Amino acid sequence: MTGWLVAVEGPSAAGKTRTVRAASQATGATPLPEAYERLRPRPALTWATEGQLVRLERRLLREECRRYLDARRMTEAGATVLADTGFLGPLTYTMGLARRGLASRSALDALLRTARQASAAGRWGLPDAIVYLRTPLVERRRRAASDPKGHPSALQARHQAIAADEGRVFRTLVAPTFGDRFRYVSAAGPPDAVVRRLVRAVARSHTAAPRPSPDRLLRAIGHSEGVP
Repeated sequence: MTGWLVAVEGPSAAGKTRTVRAASQATGATPLPEAYERLRPRPALTWATEGQLVRLERRLLREECRRYLDARRMTEAGATVLADTGFLGPLTYTMGLARRGLASRSALDALLRTARQASAAGRWGLPDAIVYLRTPLVERRRRAASDPKGHPSALQARHQAIAADEGRVFRTLVAPTFGDRFRYVSAAGPPDAVVRRLVRAVARSHTAAPRPSPDRLLRAIGHSEGVP
């Protein structure tokens, strides 16, 4: 029996990693760490030129491909996989940078070409469902401050600014593409309460509707307004 691949998404410091680990322990699901955590050596999340930015995001996107294939092998064996973020991160982050004038349209286009090629080759795709954690900004700031290693203070202003743009992408492009396979969950309150909400959302995400098309979503990102 084929399993179910769920991406747990949300802004920086929303509590994704903590929630995925706790939910996996509570339910027996298989956790899938985010791409950055799997890379060795881990890259610096800073750049001096746009070429360096594209190389950084392409490296992350290649790791997203490996994550996706690992997850699909596990679901084919019947596992439920909870991914700490899905496989869109390099695209949505670069899209946010472009919206804010911190990257050019050509940088986003380069990553879209890489994603399309990987999708056509069956090396990259979308999860079966997405659960998006909604966390108040004041709570995200508190969590980031209490975890300086995982959320360096020098990068937090940028991450939180881009998070607003990424949230808009999920709301206007990703959620309509996924339909009932997309669920919002409040990440406020005690961790065990958040886990219970997540588990309920995962159960409700099971639907007979077709799996979303990667090509459709990539086209939507490519034609999105607000990217100069």
